[in-house]
Amino acid sequence: MIAHSDPAWRRIEELAHRVFTLAGFPDDLAEDPSSDEFLQEADAIVSHVEINNEHGVGVLLARLFGGQPNIIAVRSRDLYGGRQEFAGVTLRISHCGAARSEQFRNVLGAMQGHGVARILCVPYYPDDARTAIALREIYNAPLCAYIMDDQNVAVQEIPDELMRELLEQSRLRLAVSPELASAYEDKYGLKIGLMPPVAPDRLILREPAQPPDLSAPGVIVGNIWGRLWLSLLRETLRDSGETLFWYSNSHFRFLSADREGLLRDSLIVPEELPLDDDDLVRALRAAPFAVVPSGTLTPDDDRGFIARLSLPSRIPFILATSHAPLVVLGDARTAAARFVDRHGIGLVCPYETRAFQAAAARLRRPEVNERMRRNALAIAPRYSDRGASEWIWASLAAGQPIDDRYGLLLQRFE
Repeated sequence: MIAHSDPAWRRIEELAHRVFTLAGFPDDLAEDPSSDEFLQEADAIVSHVEINNEHGVGVLLARLFGGQPNIIAVRSRDLYGGRQEFAGVTLRISHCGAARSEQFRNVLGAMQGHGVARILCVPYYPDDARTAIALREIYNAPLCAYIMDDQNVAVQEIPDELMRELLEQSRLRLAVSPELASAYEDKYGLKIGLMPPVAPDRLILREPAQPPDLSAPGVIVGNIWGRLWLSLLRETLRDSGETLFWYSNSHFRFLSADREGLLRDSLIVPEELPLDDDDLVRALRAAPFAVVPSGTLTPDDDRGFIARLSLPSRIPFILATSHAPLVVLGDARTAAARFVDRHGIGLVCPYETRAFQAAAARLRRPEVNERMRRNALAIAPRYSDRGASEWIWASLAAGQPIDDRYGLLLQRFE
């Protein structure tokens, strides 16, 4: 137990008293911390669900901050049975419509005396924003809002007033794509920096790879979040004469799909999943191309709001570790399609069998495949995770990106 005479605990009490007084409710935060593991100067990472390898946000956060000490991971919901693969201290804080004063109580009670020096929030649900704001107010710690998925411009999962407060209270604001940054800058009049998904430095391919067998099957990496996307993919692939291996970390089960049914549509989900990064990279380097299902942006697109502005983390991973050309299926206005087109590393086509056949045939042409791999090689080292978390924290301290390494990269072909 940490006695109340401990200087760090006294600081928490003083901060709590200040915030409770300003909020206008009695200072009866009472109990001693229940854990002997007391972090005095932790970094709080606030996200929507458990941080693990079954979704892109979890993979990226673990990649950026997983090796750092004194991390407190805070989430608002459980989607994976509470399974966390990140941080020494993990907390779930949900506010369930509570008043603002109760939100502060929730956060202070859950923190159990831990100290917070810096905060990074990836807002997805309203409670993520509320918790990050409470942490910033309680600890007077600098806050970075890192927008990975749109939950406010195209949809209103996070209300405008709450999103504005989060952004205005953030000393640093980042987004994973130019599309996200522009949309939020236009709406709120606040500068948003660029920070794309990155790949493990040790896996970055810094020299031309051995040419793959161009007659081999293509691959899909990661989750397919839209039910419509999977349905259209299966229809597109079914009579195309092409076969794809889908390395999905078993996410296909969330979409009520089964291996046998997918196999009938020439979509193979290997039994030996999930693959670790090394095995996945070997599979990517042996593939002639990779397919990225994205949004149609039509009214029936159940995940179009994400596809329009968000850059899937698998795209930088694929280009940086394997140079494999990409086929983005869906609307040319999605962030994924714009990225591929901007860098000259693949093709974009609709969910139509003939269009996909033509794209696959073109990418099997040696000169086309080689040209796109050269384009990927030219930018691959820039997507390394080496120094990425340090860049974020240094930028937070400065109140702005310390340099334009990522902004110049993402806007290079605009």
